[in-house]
Order: sequence, then structure tokens, then C-alpha cells
Amino acid sequence: MSPHIKRLAAPDFWPILKKTTKWTIHPSPGPHPLEYCIPLALVLREILGYASDMKEVKYILAKGFVKRDGKIIRDHKFPLGFMDVLELAKDPQPYRFLPYKGIPLVCAKIPKEEASMKICKVVGKKTVKKGKIQLNLHDGRNLLIDAQDKDKVKINDSLLIEIPSQNLKEILKFEEGNVCLIYRGINAGSYGILKKINLLTPKKNSIVEIEDMNGNIIRTNINYAIPVGYEKPLLKMIESDEDYVKPMIYRKISLKSYHVD
Repeated sequence: MSPHIKRLAAPDFWPILKKTTKWTIHPSPGPHPLEYCIPLALVLREILGYASDMKEVKYILAKGFVKRDGKIIRDHKFPLGFMDVLELAKDPQPYRFLPYKGIPLVCAKIPKEEASMKICKVVGKKTVKKGKIQLNLHDGRNLLIDAQDKDKVKINDSLLIEIPSQNLKEILKFEEGNVCLIYRGINAGSYGILKKINLLTPKKNSIVEIEDMNGNIIRTNINYAIPVGYEKPLLKMIESDEDYVKPMIYRKISLKSYHVD
């Protein structure tokens, strides 16, 4: 795999100028696919503005100042994706990567008490040794449950877990009447009540209907929706432009200081 990717071939939501230079950072293999992730270095340099070049990015990471889902990350190419929580040692504000207005990922500001929680979609399920059931989650995690609990969780349900311990706090069922977030496609960022599930063959082509907060009915692929609550989302969603950090290329401000005493 090449260590770089051409800027023109990079996902459109990456906060980079396409024609300044030929190459940009290629994300490392990890929990999120290329088209739905952003390298950590770009977040520190192009969104949060804590570094002006790659040397400064690597310095910040080498000091262990950056955590993803509660664990220190030192790889500047690490792929950050949907629902990942980012914390910086000298920044009291935690961030979560969420969709907004059709953009797959923006850096959203979240309350401190939510930084230890994460909602993960169940994308796979299989039996492993000793009769345990392994749940495969959207961010590459695997969670084991007892065989007698296998019917409690189905594919397309989601789990509210603690991070980094992965302790299961709640099961969110993919059922009509619950709140679902659309996290992929042109309607990414919209959320509301799941009104109808139209099952098709194969199941991956099934369509769901979601009534958003404005009363509009949105039809999308079943794989693009994730349960996030019952009457309302269990975690903070993006409500307005003030709820996320705009990339540096869209704002004229100086770089934030990240000097170490």
C-alpha cells in the first residue's frame, strides 16, 4: 500500500486543498474504510489547528497527548471514523466524529460526560469457541456475549458501550418507533423516528423510512441507519453549525498553541 494518496483522489469531505500539491496522507489500515475515515494528522493540522506541519503532529503524538476512544494513539495516519471520540491532553473539549448535512464526518464538540460512551452498530454475528456469540461492530470491535443472550442482539441493532473498557451499557433495537441516525449517503446527519422497514431480498438492499425532526420522511438504505435512542438520542447529535469545528481552510484564524512546559 502506498504511504500517500493523490489529493484529487482523496474523499471530498477531507479538509484539504485539492491542487496545492500532488499527494496527501494515506490512512493506515484500521477500523474504518478509506471513504469513511480521516487520518489523525489531518485532524490535528487541518481541523483543530494544533500543528502547522507534520513534524509538529508527530511531536504531539510522540508525547502521548492524543487519545482515541480512551487509548493513546501515536500513529499519525490512524483512521478516525464514525462515532470515534478524540481527546487531547491540553484541550478540555472532547470531540466525536459525526455526520452533518450530507458530510460523512465532522469534528463535533461533545459534553465531557459523554466522552466515555460510544454507540456502535452490529454489522456481523457468529458463534465462536465455547459457544460464545461474537458481535462484530462497525468500528472493528468484537464483543462476546453468552449463547443464551444471542436472541437479544440482532444485526443492525446498536450497542451503547463504555470506552475503552467496552462494557455493554444498553442494547438499542433496530425497530420502528426508535430514533435512528443516518450516517452515510446524501442524508448523512439527519435523524428521527424510524417509521417503516421495507425488507427486500437480499437484505442489504432493504429500505427504511425515517421521519426527521422537521416531519420530513427520508428513505435510505438499511445499512446507512443506526439506532441511537428511543424517544431521543442517548448521545449528543449535531444540531447547528456551532456544534462542530470548522476546518482551517474555511476560517481565518491563527494556529492554536500546543507548547509543552
